[in-house]
Amino acid sequence: MVVREFRVNEGCEKDFELVFAPGGVWSELLQPRSEGYLGTELHLVSLADRRYRVFDYWKSHHEFELFRGLYQQDVEQFRKWLASKDFSRQETLLGSFYVGESDGDEDAGLVQA
Repeated sequence: MVVREFRVNEGCEKDFELVFAPGGVWSELLQPRSEGYLGTELHLVSLADRRYRVFDYWKSHHEFELFRGLYQQDVEQFRKWLASKDFSRQETLLGSFYVGESDGDEDAGLVQA
């Protein structure tokens, strides 16, 4: 699972939700490109601060890294498109977490930002 937090600009909440909701633009980018992608959840953390968390679920760390290696350019294009829409003013990677993939290395399930 990869977790990011966004601070959304006032008046852009609905548009932002359409991008990151299940079946939204973000899911449509990931789904056809990776069998390892399990889906995305969007949670409103604070209505007053317009703070959202996006949870991307993957079968494994390996599947995520494979996707990232093959489609980094597509993800960068998406990020540029999202920035051009000016929906959010801040994105923070909160972490990457994987269960049951340790080979003895305690950092084996973590992805560098």
